[in-house]
Amino acid sequence: MWHVAHVHPNHEAQVAKFLALHAVEIYCPRFAAPAGTRPGSVRDGRPRWVFPGYLFFKVPMGFARWDLVQWAPGVRRVLSDDGTPSPVSDAVVARLRTRLAQPAGRRPAFRRGQPVVIERGPLAMVDAIFDRELNTSERVQVLVQLLGRPMTVVVDAAILRPAS
Repeated sequence: MWHVAHVHPNHEAQVAKFLALHAVEIYCPRFAAPAGTRPGSVRDGRPRWVFPGYLFFKVPMGFARWDLVQWAPGVRRVLSDDGTPSPVSDAVVARLRTRLAQPAGRRPAFRRGQPVVIERGPLAMVDAIFDRELNTSERVQVLVQLLGRPMTVVVDAAILRPAS
């Protein structure tokens, strides 16, 4: 069974390293780097924690050194129920690992002239016509009718959906 530790801000890696030295299995789920991030760049090096300030840990069978976990440098507390660490099912952690290993869904491909709807942002629910993809993979150009005249607008492709 897994357990959860609440750690001080930005201490996830430090706590993970310390507990790993004492044969405690650690899992700190992270999101993948955004598309277009160069490997080794500053942006790539930033941790993208799924649960900032928390980490999962699994102790070996017969583990009796709970004080080692509770008083590890950087640990605020171990989530517990009536003084005993609360267990988290192996299935929950396995599902989390599976979901984070899946690549992000590819946005639907639009064709020039296709009617689309902008779902979020200042132009939410505005009908538009897809014009073209831009050099970056995340931005597209659409045509909208604003103030009685057609205008080109650049938006994030993730906020578009095909008009029905």
